[in-house]
Amino acid sequence: MDIIQLSIRQPVSTFAGVIMVVLFGALGLYQLPVQLTPDVEAPTISVNTYWPGATPYEIEKEIVERQEEVLKSIVGLQKLESSSYNGFSEITLTFKVGANLDSAMTRVANKLNEVKRYPENADKPIINASGSESAPVIWSMLKLREGDYEQIVNYRTFFENEVRHILERVPGVGSLFVFGGTEKRMEVVVDPVKLARHEVTLEEVSQRVNSANANVSAGVLGVGRRNYRIRTVSQFQSVQDPRDVVIKDDGVHRIYLTDVAETQFGYYPNAEPVVHNGTPMIVVGVRKEAGANVLELTELMRETVNELNEGLLKDNNLWIDWVYDQTPYINNAIDNGSFMIQHRNHG
Repeated sequence: MDIIQLSIRQPVSTFAGVIMVVLFGALGLYQLPVQLTPDVEAPTISVNTYWPGATPYEIEKEIVERQEEVLKSIVGLQKLESSSYNGFSEITLTFKVGANLDSAMTRVANKLNEVKRYPENADKPIINASGSESAPVIWSMLKLREGDYEQIVNYRTFFENEVRHILERVPGVGSLFVFGGTEKRMEVVVDPVKLARHEVTLEEVSQRVNSANANVSAGVLGVGRRNYRIRTVSQFQSVQDPRDVVIKDDGVHRIYLTDVAETQFGYYPNAEPVVHNGTPMIVVGVRKEAGANVLELTELMRETVNELNEGLLKDNNLWIDWVYDQTPYINNAIDNGSFMIQHRNHG
């Protein structure tokens, strides 16, 4: 059948078809993600669990195996890989191409809740929407504005508490890759002479301090028609809090932590040395969500970084140095493609 004659005989259908083609073309032009290379990898989710001071063997036995036991039955899961390091573990889950990442993250979170228990001082698992192997599309550096630039290593905790959540809220951000610096911690400096004088062992001090640094639930108390949940809040918030912990009590004398040790804030040793153009800094890489528009993500991230540099970071003698993004390459590729099309048309 001649398509031209059919279009003339059915003008309404032809007009509706043209409108639909133009409409879907416009939607595709403005809503399809723009990036240097298309997403061809399968959606991945990473689960990170931190257990300070633990060896890879302990993390494998106490954390990874328990998590793998519940995660292996997730619907749509194609591959599950795990790695154990000193102080933390990482599990990467790969799903079928085209799988809904939000739904998969919900299933992963629900499954992790089935893990019965974790070691006492292990942190809760952290779920990221992009796998550990996905390359960041933006690279930036956290630096000091002036002063002793070596002190930037002590700002890792400040970044984690005050800056990370601001960057992660930018639409299109999957996760952040942060490397360098050392986190703040509370330190108990024990005097061995005082320990010997009071006949207290280092193990006793460690056990008492760890048991005191915890919030304990005491159940529910029914009063009339109301139920009240009772819990003991005793986690340390300042350097003064642990000093009153009772280390030993023989019924006559009490020995407190302040009698055998001093408390202070310090930093984890052996911070990873990271230098950019001769200046120490902390690396901040931005991984995108699957299907996110790189150009829009980069623009929104630049606006957020500029606001931080003029506000919060400036007030703390810090700034984020923008080092790399894919915008120039993507724009050049688009311009080159447009030039080739125009050249063919003229030819």
